[in-house]
Amino acid sequence: MRLFRMIVPVALAGVLVALAVASTTGAKSVAVAPAPPFTPQDLNLPAAGDWLTVGGGLQDQRLTTLTQVTPANVTSLHLAWTGTFNLPKAAAAVPEEGAALAYKGTLYMPNGLNQVQAIDGATGKALWTYVPVNDAPALLPAVRGLALGDGKVFEGQNDGNVVAIDQQSGQPIWKTKVGDPTDGVQFTSAPVYYNHMVIEGASGGDWGGRSFAIGLDAKTGVELWRWYVAPAPGELGSGTWGISEWQRGGGAIWIYPSVDPVSGLLYLVTGNPIPWNGRGPGKNLWTDSIVALHIDTGTFAWGFQTVHHDIWDYDVTNPPILFDLNYGCSPAVTPAVGVASKTGWVYLLNRVTGHPILGIPEKKVRQLTGRAAKYANLWKTQPFPNGEPFTSQCSTRRQWPKPAPDNKRFIVGCIFTPYAYVKGRPSFLASTPAAEGGVDWQPSSYNPNTHFQYLCSISGAGSGLGAIPNAQKTIVPGQLSLGVNFGAPSPNTPDIDQLIAMNMENNKVAWKVTQPPSRNKKIPSARCTGTMSTATGLVFASQTNTNQLAAYDATTGKRIWLSPRLPTAPGGPPVSYLGADGKQYIAILGNAGQMYGFSF
Repeated sequence: MRLFRMIVPVALAGVLVALAVASTTGAKSVAVAPAPPFTPQDLNLPAAGDWLTVGGGLQDQRLTTLTQVTPANVTSLHLAWTGTFNLPKAAAAVPEEGAALAYKGTLYMPNGLNQVQAIDGATGKALWTYVPVNDAPALLPAVRGLALGDGKVFEGQNDGNVVAIDQQSGQPIWKTKVGDPTDGVQFTSAPVYYNHMVIEGASGGDWGGRSFAIGLDAKTGVELWRWYVAPAPGELGSGTWGISEWQRGGGAIWIYPSVDPVSGLLYLVTGNPIPWNGRGPGKNLWTDSIVALHIDTGTFAWGFQTVHHDIWDYDVTNPPILFDLNYGCSPAVTPAVGVASKTGWVYLLNRVTGHPILGIPEKKVRQLTGRAAKYANLWKTQPFPNGEPFTSQCSTRRQWPKPAPDNKRFIVGCIFTPYAYVKGRPSFLASTPAAEGGVDWQPSSYNPNTHFQYLCSISGAGSGLGAIPNAQKTIVPGQLSLGVNFGAPSPNTPDIDQLIAMNMENNKVAWKVTQPPSRNKKIPSARCTGTMSTATGLVFASQTNTNQLAAYDATTGKRIWLSPRLPTAPGGPPVSYLGADGKQYIAILGNAGQMYGFSF
């Protein structure tokens, strides 16, 4: 996830004190229809009138099959309602990254303070608001979504609790403590409801935690299974770590998983190891990986590591998307999982076997020598997906002419260029893609009609990343433990924000749209906060520096519609649903706890 994950706003402490009384505001409403214990088949369908999982369905395609909004009439969309969490001014600094769920015309929206609001999807009126009592300070105040099922709304909280909330009243039903921020563990990822279970992934790995995925009984909150990213001695992959490094190995699960009910597999993507550089030798399995677990038991099925012994923060933070496609090698379709990553590639795997579909050959990468080699302990090869990258993967001396913070020249080069600390030598790399990635957490979408995956991407000169002496590196649970330094961005090559369509048939760029740069130097370029595609041939994506939502032609990338400027910038990805009035709505969470609904 982006580098703002490293900074918890100071104002947050005061906000949490102000909100440290559990409450549920707003009257109960008979309009809130309780959700049934959804079957896997219910949740495996693409989203239609309801948006039942944070990814629009277990396949995480973020596709709506509603047809009221089309390329022909999308210009008639207008702001139909606004809503608010009524947060204090100090909470404006809390990043909003959540997506709503929708069932029978009611929206369920989280915010970065773990509040949840039930909203009339046709008016924006709050029906109830859940305000938690957090029993530990957050490492990162970010919440990316909820789960829904059996009359309950489920949330992974950033104090290490998973909570079940009564869907009609907003009152907590159960709360289970499964992690602790003081031990480097919290939750930012949205949980998933599946077959009477709630599955959640632990984040916070950069804070000295050992991340894991967990399955809980949806009715009681009792833990059913737990799988750790970094294996303990004797477990598969344990020999890929230095002595005791696995105990605080990182591997955060920043984003929600997908599920294939046919194979019974759960698909997770995992974060980087820590410290970022200067670890002992080994691949560090299963960090920076796409992992399949048997969902009923949490046992390991297969894994594919996208970066071996990562020293660049190239963790996998974008949701895994499931789809079926005929690749021409046989009459049968291939069950695929496609994952866009910080490296600037999409990794295409057979989701049953874990084998690459178009090929991901291991290629030799640049190595270090002498003391630098002993510091970094690089792996000699890295996976290079066939197809093409969707973002820049090389930095140049022209982009980085000024001295680095160590007063030496930046190391420049293409992806996987190494850097290390050796006294008297350059230690700062102009890392491209940057640690914030060619694509980060902002969820992608997939349209089975075009076979395109739609990504929010950043392209540019990268960012400065510097190695430090091992004596200066400490891992303290609950404290940011990166073990690197950072340099200022390139002085003459700003980041370019792009909306990109990747053709999953050949893993190549189908089209790309450059989002407008900011005219105000104090405001960053437009950020896309996730995409949503429609069966009618549209892609919705936000422009944060102009506080707008846009719609593009899914086949060509031509922008067709741009919303009015909103009071606050979009924070989370858009969703679509039917309101109680029968109209199709597009809703998005904005910063400062504001919410916006668009319709005709």
